[in-house]
Amino acid sequence: MAAKTGTTKKTSKARKKLSLDHPRLGSVEYSQDDVYHFPQGLLGFEKRKHYILVEREEYYPFVWMISVDDPMTSFVMVNPLIFHPDYNPNISKRELNELQIENPQSLLMYVIVTLNRDPLKTTANLCGPILINTEKKIGKQLVLLDDSYSTKHPILKSE
Repeated sequence: MAAKTGTTKKTSKARKKLSLDHPRLGSVEYSQDDVYHFPQGLLGFEKRKHYILVEREEYYPFVWMISVDDPMTSFVMVNPLIFHPDYNPNISKRELNELQIENPQSLLMYVIVTLNRDPLKTTANLCGPILINTEKKIGKQLVLLDDSYSTKHPILKSE
């Protein structure tokens, strides 16, 4: 009986609703199950290791990644294959092992976007993709040393 009670407490704690205030999105509710751990943090934000992903229909195809350690730290991201279908960063076995990838379907890939008032000047950092293991709740930012990718790749093309 005691083990059962302990398990119930752990489950209910994981599902307990938490919230944070984000300057752009307002109050955002999440549970501990929604938090992704980035053991190394992100470039320039190494101390912030816990993030949630927020998808809102009005921002599609963009996703917000918000630090639960400091909600003022957040990033707009997008799946790079949406605007760059042949994007194929070299991901080493070591990096996949760090993410504990067992099922390729559990791997998400995003790139950080720099928004601009002029949509034609909105860019994505293809040199620093974000990989997320949705099953293990682990994330990592890669640093690509491939000159075929840019840190300021335009998302939209002028006609």
